[in-house]
Amino acid sequence: MGRGLQLYSGRVIALGRLLLAVSFLGAIAVDISQPARGANATVALLMAYVAFASAIAAATWNNWWLDARIAGPVHAVDIGMFTVLVLLTEGYTSPFFVFFVFVLLAAAIRWGWRETTLTAILLAILYLVAGLVAANSSVGFQLYRFIVRTGHLVILSLIIIWFGVHQWRARIHSSAEDLLADPTLDRSPLETGLSAAMAALNATRGAFTWRDDDGGCKCVVASGGELSFAARNCDAAIAPTPRPFLYDVARGRTLTRDAERNLVAGLTSDVISPGIAAAIQPSEGLAVPVRTGTGEGQLYLEGMRGLSTDHIDLGEQLAVDLVAHFQRHALLQAAAEGAEARSRLALARDLHDSVVQFLAGAAFRLEAMKRSEASGRKLEPDLNELKKLMMQEQGELRAFITALRTGSRIAFADLANDLRALTDRLSRQWTIQCDYASEPAEDLMISTDLHLDAHQLVREAVANAVRHAGAKSVRIALGGGREAIRLEVINDGAAYPKRDGQIALPKSMRERVEQAGGALEISRGMGVTKLSISLPIAGRRQ
Repeated sequence: MGRGLQLYSGRVIALGRLLLAVSFLGAIAVDISQPARGANATVALLMAYVAFASAIAAATWNNWWLDARIAGPVHAVDIGMFTVLVLLTEGYTSPFFVFFVFVLLAAAIRWGWRETTLTAILLAILYLVAGLVAANSSVGFQLYRFIVRTGHLVILSLIIIWFGVHQWRARIHSSAEDLLADPTLDRSPLETGLSAAMAALNATRGAFTWRDDDGGCKCVVASGGELSFAARNCDAAIAPTPRPFLYDVARGRTLTRDAERNLVAGLTSDVISPGIAAAIQPSEGLAVPVRTGTGEGQLYLEGMRGLSTDHIDLGEQLAVDLVAHFQRHALLQAAAEGAEARSRLALARDLHDSVVQFLAGAAFRLEAMKRSEASGRKLEPDLNELKKLMMQEQGELRAFITALRTGSRIAFADLANDLRALTDRLSRQWTIQCDYASEPAEDLMISTDLHLDAHQLVREAVANAVRHAGAKSVRIALGGGREAIRLEVINDGAAYPKRDGQIALPKSMRERVEQAGGALEISRGMGVTKLSISLPIAGRRQ
């Protein structure tokens, strides 16, 4: 359906009425046996009804207010027309019996179940009266046909009532739902929600006023494809309305539905405050209230072709979609903040386990060099060694950064060789004996996260053994399996302190192993401390 011809319910009813009237008149013209009585009066009545239907269609085609206000009187005319046509054209066997379906559908679409039920009851009564009149005036009255048609009338009435209560709803195009389902952190939900709503209802202008629970007020205005934030106070003192409504500021009128889907008229001054009016300059359109757990606001859409009471129902659906959009944006933002916090913690831990520990080792080495100087020993060899260690540390950090950027996987054998080189550097850095051994696992591939974690854990374990336990030797063993790799670090230093009778695990190491989804055990016996670490091949948890 083209954008220039959007048949909302009011237009469908008006067009359907006109087509039925024309078809009735055409049927009378070609069938010389009809009408059964009052031929001239019936033709004149049908011609008047065609003119009436044409006038109603023309007057209400682009006027949602008039369509809503005269719907009741026009509906009464349709019911009267149904009764007259049945009486004048074969009574209870009238071929125009189908007209009652149009009348019922019009009631079901426009109003709630009560109005539809009253219409059905009235039509049934009028049909029974028409049938009794036909029975008294016709010698060929067929009771079974009258009963069958009465049954049809009752059954179809019940079905249409149920349809009106449960099924009929205006729907937004699925493209809008897709837009609202995809929030982004680059833009606020006010902007993305407003843009999606305008695209859904083909609005040319829109605004979104919002008040947070903390009292902050925002106002976004979209016009001509550009978004802007209103600098003036949008005055959110008046809370959003309970339900969507149509408004016409120039005429000062609004139209909404109550809980029973009945149309209720009102004044724009009751629902649009002066502050909001000054901020967004509303004219004619649809207003949709939106409430979430963090605030509330009102969406205004204007410039839609074929504005009608259907847009009120569209507004209710749009409000639900917008609430879900705000919630998804909040979840996405919380997830991003959580990921950022985890990244900060991981970066802090990596800096602690690499740069900080290296600097601590360098300070340890410099202190030893200071003592050597006091004893008259030359410092140049030690300085050259420290310089070499610093260059190696710089190269390793660059390699780690490159590996993390690419996200590639590496062979287990490369990890084994890198840990061997690291052990050698740590031995010289801390001036202790470091022994290293690894088991072969040639076909095993590991993630860069696992590679980094293994490096940092070995660094931290050796640094803790020297600085806090006074160890003179450390033994490191690496093993690999299909599900996880294993690290064992054994030192001859003092025992780790205890808390509540349990050996206190190093915090930095414990956090790293937990994030990797691994396991860390510590044991003490025969004068040595043993750390047993298991890390899954898959790498860190997301």
